[in-house]
Amino acid sequence: MNRLISRSLIAVFALFVLFCVPSIASADGIVNWTLSATLQDLGSTGPGTTGMASGSFAYDLGTNTFSAIDITTPATLGFPGATYTSLISAFGSSSTGLVLGMPSGDLTGTAILLLMFDGAGLTNSGGMVSLLGVGEGTCNDMTCSNPTELRLVTSGELVGTPLATPEPPTFSLMGMGLVALLAGVAIRKVLLA
Repeated sequence: MNRLISRSLIAVFALFVLFCVPSIASADGIVNWTLSATLQDLGSTGPGTTGMASGSFAYDLGTNTFSAIDITTPATLGFPGATYTSLISAFGSSSTGLVLGMPSGDLTGTAILLLMFDGAGLTNSGGMVSLLGVGEGTCNDMTCSNPTELRLVTSGELVGTPLATPEPPTFSLMGMGLVALLAGVAIRKVLLA
């Protein structure tokens, strides 16, 4: 019977520890940004038709890195449109702007999208950030040192939502299940003895 009491006390202590562990579910500095921007074609006699660029990407505040990039621009008369899934590594993307396109290699003829953000840019943990603009076009050489701008970003915004990490509650549930299993085995042993 003493073993049952000692095991029960251990089980109660383990549950107490699991419930008292502070929850560390937080954004961990990663924010998911959703883009909505108006593009305007540059015609030979002036601005032409418009279209909307949309998509999202994740930005890590701690490491200043981008991931999960998925931004699409529409086809219009001046440009066939493109889907951007990576940064152009030759350009320094940061919290105040990013350059999207083919990540490396010969950039000749590839689409490029340059976005600049207002104010502190992506350094906050969510909310809304206005686009200052810039544009979309194609690279004319291997390093894209002389791109042809085909469209302007006339307006737009980014809406940021912090990403949460739900691991601690999962560990607590697993721990409680393990403690309950051990308590059940101990009680069964005492009852059968």
